[in-house]
Amino acid sequence: MESVLTMPPNLIAEDRPERWRLRRYLIYLVSALALAGCAPTVLSLAVDGAYTASEERTLDDVVDDNGIKLELNKLLLEDGLGLFKDVGTVVYRRHVYLLGDVENAEDKARAGAIGRKPEKVSGVTNDIQVTDEGGIISLVDDIYIEKVIQADYLFDSAIDSSNFRVRSVNGVVYLMGLAESQSELDKAVAIVDARDDVRRIVNYVKVQQGG
Repeated sequence: MESVLTMPPNLIAEDRPERWRLRRYLIYLVSALALAGCAPTVLSLAVDGAYTASEERTLDDVVDDNGIKLELNKLLLEDGLGLFKDVGTVVYRRHVYLLGDVENAEDKARAGAIGRKPEKVSGVTNDIQVTDEGGIISLVDDIYIEKVIQADYLFDSAIDSSNFRVRSVNGVVYLMGLAESQSELDKAVAIVDARDDVRRIVNYVKVQQGG
């Protein structure tokens, strides 16, 4: 697997029985969603909106992020069903991350222009893949990868999972958010790096100043 970082084995989280039960449940959930024809954007509509007291985002950040995300989804839908179903959005502290896969560079550029339209957007990272690799099998695999990594973060006491956003597109895992320390970020990356089904890691997580 190609990775931006390779961590020593002792950083990799140990499996626990609770995880395996959750993973089995997630397999069933993923399959049901995929068979129902759910697209990446649809599956992410309600994601990223939760707020916890331990999160590094302020409540104002969360309100702005949710507002930006809703406006982006509206603009993508108005552009046409193609972009809406193929492009996923993550908004963290007013920065927009565009993910997903499209068949041509023109669609990627058009999505990038849409990403800059909401007034409160501070920046845009357009990481949409131009490829014909996608499909229902890739979608099922990507959702499974995301959910298992998120579960690993949740059950690891060294990681505050509320500060990390995980997305997978055709086996490429994107990490976004704000780590409290470099060691927390290293552990989070190591968990992803240990997976055989991850082709590459793209790490956009920032370390909190003084962390």
